[in-house]
Amino acid sequence: MKLFKNQKIGYWFASAVLLCFAIVLGFAKFNKFKLDSLNDSIQNSGSQINSQTVNEIKNEDMTVHFLNVGKADCCYIKCKDKNILIDAADKEPTDVVTEYLERQKVNKLDLVVVSHPHRDHIGQMSKVIEKFQIDKFIAAKVPNDIVPTSATYERMLKTLAGKNMKIQYVGSGDKFEIGDLKIEILGPVQEHNNLNSNSVVMRIKYGDISFMFTGDAEINEEKDIIKSNADLQSTVLKVGHHGSKTSSSYNFLRKIKPEYAVISVGPDKSNLPKEIILKRLGRFCNNIYRTDEKGTIIFKTDGKSIKVETEK
Repeated sequence: MKLFKNQKIGYWFASAVLLCFAIVLGFAKFNKFKLDSLNDSIQNSGSQINSQTVNEIKNEDMTVHFLNVGKADCCYIKCKDKNILIDAADKEPTDVVTEYLERQKVNKLDLVVVSHPHRDHIGQMSKVIEKFQIDKFIAAKVPNDIVPTSATYERMLKTLAGKNMKIQYVGSGDKFEIGDLKIEILGPVQEHNNLNSNSVVMRIKYGDISFMFTGDAEINEEKDIIKSNADLQSTVLKVGHHGSKTSSSYNFLRKIKPEYAVISVGPDKSNLPKEIILKRLGRFCNNIYRTDEKGTIIFKTDGKSIKVETEK
C-alpha cells in the first residue's frame, strides 16, 4: 500500500515537472515569436520608408530626358523654366530632336551643348538652331589639325552664322549657372589628337542630385579629368562613347560612383555596349539603363530624391 502511494506521488511530481517545463518552453517560443515579428515589422517598415524616400518627389522641378536615338546622343533637360539640350543625335531618324522638343512645349533653349562634332552627336543640330531661340551655345575648341570637314559640321557652322550666333568655347575649370542649375566643365583638360578625347565633359547639379555627361571622352581624357578633380561623384552617369571599350575606365567609374548609369545605344551591328564595360559598371552601379532596351529614359528629381521613367 505504501509502495503504491509512493508511486502515485512520484507520478504526480513528474507530471508537475513536465507541465512546468512545457509552460516555460511555450513562454520562450512565444517571446521568440514576438521578437521575430517585431524584427520583421522593423525591416518591412524600413523597406517601405526607403521605397517612399526613393520614389516620393515633392516637386518634379527637374527632368532629364535621354532620347532613344540609336547609337547617338541627345539629352534634353528642363529645370523649372530653363531648357538645355546636349547634342542632337544623328541625321536619322529625321526631325526626331526638334519634334521631341516641340512636344515638350519648348520655345527657347537657354543652353545648347555640343560635346564634340561627330555626326552622331550633331546630326540634327542645324535644324535645332534654325527652329529655336538659343541663349548660349557651347563646345570645346577643336585643334586645327583635326577640324572636321563633314557636311554636317559645315552646315551647323553655317546655320549658326546665319543667326549671328557664336560658339562659346569651354574647358576644364569653367563654371556657370543656368537658373538653379550649377554647371561645372570638367574636360577637356588639354588638347588631344582625336575628336572623342576633346569632348565636353560636364557635371550638372540641382540640389543634392548630379548628372555627369561625358560625350565620347576616351580613357586619356578621363585620366586628365581624374588628375585635375578631387571630386567626381555623381548620381547619374551618361556612359561614355555608347559603352565602348575606349571609355569608362575602372578608375574613372570608381571616382564617379554613380547610382544610375545610362547608355545611349541602338540595335545595330556595332555590338555595343561591350560586355566588359557592363561588368565594370556593375561593380559600382546597380541601376543600368539602355535606350535600346528601355527606349527614352527620363529622370525626375526635386533636388533630393530621384525616380526613373522609361518609354518601354
